[in-house]
Amino acid sequence: MATVASATRARPLLFDALPSLAETVPFLPLAEVPTAVERCAALSPYLGRDDVWMKRDDLISPVYGGNKVRRYEFVLADAKARGATRIVTLGGIASTQVMATARFGQHLGIPVTAVLFDQPVTRFAREAILTDVDAGATLIHGGGYLRSAWRFYKARKTQGAYVINPGAASPRANLGYVDAMLELAAQVERGEMPRPDVIVLPTGSSGTLAALALGAAWLGWDTEIVGVRITLRIATNALTIGLIRERTARWIAARAPEFGRALGSRRGRYRLFHGAIGEGYGYPTRESIEAMEWYRALTGKPGEVTYSAKALVGLRAVARDPAYAKKTILLWQTLSDVRPVIPEGTRERVPRDLQWVFEGSVPA
Repeated sequence: MATVASATRARPLLFDALPSLAETVPFLPLAEVPTAVERCAALSPYLGRDDVWMKRDDLISPVYGGNKVRRYEFVLADAKARGATRIVTLGGIASTQVMATARFGQHLGIPVTAVLFDQPVTRFAREAILTDVDAGATLIHGGGYLRSAWRFYKARKTQGAYVINPGAASPRANLGYVDAMLELAAQVERGEMPRPDVIVLPTGSSGTLAALALGAAWLGWDTEIVGVRITLRIATNALTIGLIRERTARWIAARAPEFGRALGSRRGRYRLFHGAIGEGYGYPTRESIEAMEWYRALTGKPGEVTYSAKALVGLRAVARDPAYAKKTILLWQTLSDVRPVIPEGTRERVPRDLQWVFEGSVPA
């Protein structure tokens, strides 16, 4: 079982628990942590109960919030250590990962190239592209998945490029959410909230889910991680999540053997909720459009239909399930509530082959 120690953010808790990891893994402080845990009081009518909690990773950084910040403390530290002169990544036109990469690349002075594949156009997708452009990212329209993969392959050949794959779900990136479980454990020890029996979050590339499950197992917790699936089942399923979890566990143990000894045969509990996705990645559903209003009530900021709203649909299903009636439930907020103010004239700087995103009306 892992032990929880106090530390300043110049050094993650993970490095105190695994000193040998600190000797070989670069780290770059980007997050303002610990992020708060608080009750989801505004969601009581929606959930049918008033005892559900949330972890505020939406407010983790004034540069850009959400679940990529913890990952990038390790990923971008590695990029800087390798002398990267450009970051190349791939995501949908509304990708929060691309937005985070663009914002933190700008913050650190590393140019970003992003290949964007098509997904349903929403208000959030338009905001995402404007955010990317305002942050100085070079955007390449990929179109469909196959053509996007080809253009990503070519872009990653750029001299000095550091490649971040979709979702940033590498073992190195996943350290951020193993560390986050230590942070949550310290908050539980301080009495800020009860130990959660269930943690709910949206999941696509599944690195956050797998890392939380691994972190819970390392702590010796029996917490179940429920991932609300937001993309194709072929990409997000028990097999793919298990592979990510195992790769991450082996990666850490190779650098810190004490982790493997402490973890033993435990691998953590998780399951997927499949009832929120609708037609597919990025497609609004009636329930997710309704849930956007609840997201605004919860955070004071607009949500979006790909991740945050569908996470609330899954959260409601868990909260109202009689099997979870006496369980402590925690929603892990993964969408940034830091929304940059986009200067006038930014749309005119959007590449010509992405101007179509701003044509016509959008459903949500």
